[in-house]
Amino acid sequence: MQLPDKAPLVENVVVTSADELNGLIRKALAEGKGAFLKIFAKDKNAKYYITVLFDSSKILAVECLVVDNKQTLIGEDAVNLLKSLLGRPMVVDVYSLDEIEMKLSIAENLDVYSETPKIPLDELFSGGPVQPPRVEAPKPQPAPAQEEKPREEVREEAKAPPAPQPIEKPAPRQTSGKPEIVVNFTGGTLPEEAFKKYAENIIKEANRIRGVSINRIEFDANVGEGVVYLNVRVYGSSESTDKRSLEIAEKRLFHIVSKHAPIILREAEHKPILRDISVVLNGEEARPQEIVEKDKKKTGAVTKDGRIQLSVLEDVWPYFSNFARTVVKELETAGMKVTKAYFDIKGRRELEINLSIAVEGPFDKATTEKTIRTILTRHAKELSSSINRYISVHNVEVELVEKSLTKPAPTKKTVATGKAAEILAKKELLEKEVEKLLKEAGIDELAPLTEVKKKEAEETLLRSRIEPAIETLKNRIHAELKLIPRVTFKWLKLNHEIQGSTVYVDIEASFVKESVGGLFGAYSGVSDERIKRDITETINRIIRDVSREYSVSIKPKKINVILR
Repeated sequence: MQLPDKAPLVENVVVTSADELNGLIRKALAEGKGAFLKIFAKDKNAKYYITVLFDSSKILAVECLVVDNKQTLIGEDAVNLLKSLLGRPMVVDVYSLDEIEMKLSIAENLDVYSETPKIPLDELFSGGPVQPPRVEAPKPQPAPAQEEKPREEVREEAKAPPAPQPIEKPAPRQTSGKPEIVVNFTGGTLPEEAFKKYAENIIKEANRIRGVSINRIEFDANVGEGVVYLNVRVYGSSESTDKRSLEIAEKRLFHIVSKHAPIILREAEHKPILRDISVVLNGEEARPQEIVEKDKKKTGAVTKDGRIQLSVLEDVWPYFSNFARTVVKELETAGMKVTKAYFDIKGRRELEINLSIAVEGPFDKATTEKTIRTILTRHAKELSSSINRYISVHNVEVELVEKSLTKPAPTKKTVATGKAAEILAKKELLEKEVEKLLKEAGIDELAPLTEVKKKEAEETLLRSRIEPAIETLKNRIHAELKLIPRVTFKWLKLNHEIQGSTVYVDIEASFVKESVGGLFGAYSGVSDERIKRDITETINRIIRDVSREYSVSIKPKKINVILR
């Protein structure tokens, strides 16, 4: 089994009893959430290297390597062997694990974890003697003897033909040569060196899987703005024909492909999003269950008139149906009449929005598409924080519908125009009469008072827009700063000052830089200055959006980003 890079709590300690071993485990658990042991032991049959993962109460995973013949035992066989060795002299390395290291260790060794019975610690050390599993069959001595027998007794051995079959299987591993790496780009390009490093790490770790060799790795990379959508296909062969062994090898390869994906982020500064993974061993293709199930999508209308259609996974249908209605309502508020819209939401853990929409509106196609993208992106970020999944806007296809012209309208306008002309004429006569009466009364001083009242009215109107604008600005900045990658948002301070018709804002935000966590948890290649610049650009963009929406001039006076 594999363990995250960590110094041992104790190393090369010799224990001679089960109580001593139990004491070391308890000591490691007292300092963390779990314990990992490397044990070297032997009995009359063979020598063993055993790795064991514990949580605070039970065994989680056990794997044993029989050193003499390289046989590997996992699960119940490994547990029984460990029980049979309790009380014998052992050389032990002990590691104490925190919660994150525990989860990483389980993720690294899912195949062993799934096979191991979860036995409580007390039961492990309180049980009686256990019969160890049989490891005598593949003894190390018979292997060379089989090579000498054909030389001495070729004629006597009638059952020799089955022997060459197991010898032929390792041959492809030795003669396969260097695995082929193929990268196919669409929508843009990235340095191929990043994909080579990604593939090298996959191959390096895949070689640790017993009996598996990799022949070819294919990457289909669709490059977008700051992200790259990946389809990864791994071709190889396995010496084992056992169905269970092949399934375990496939699961480990799926995990390896996902685990090393952040290399693309570090090398090419594009976030990798794995759309599809497939593994082909001995000519048979397998895909992760979660990817196979992504086709279980619900498609249907989200409004009674059927104008808005949605296709998305069933478990998030309620969220995206509300999302689609909200987006269309906001577009119509902005003066665009939506004739039809089809939201196609792809992905499972990370979702992308594809929208085909037909609108009738006052803008040209470029402006309409930009407006729709802006509204989609804003609502996608809000939804992302609600359902705790990454959501991006991918394709937006806009069709402009020409306004339908109706002829009855002009006749109504013609009738109305005659009445309006008569009213306007009377209005002009009344205004002239009022001006004449004011001059005769000598009330010229009324003009400055009127200007003051007008100015006060304008200020009152401006303030009525400023308060909701600042409240929206604060809420929107607070929501979007939570979505900034590579950092954890802590707190926000926002003060504003009104000068004339302009509002000046002082903003201070605090973040903690992330170092470990999740699939894309390593950010060593991104500088603090770039992170601060991204945060500042996000805040400035929100200020511009709110300023435009509320018709209020908002300008940043000071933006201070604290990064720890």
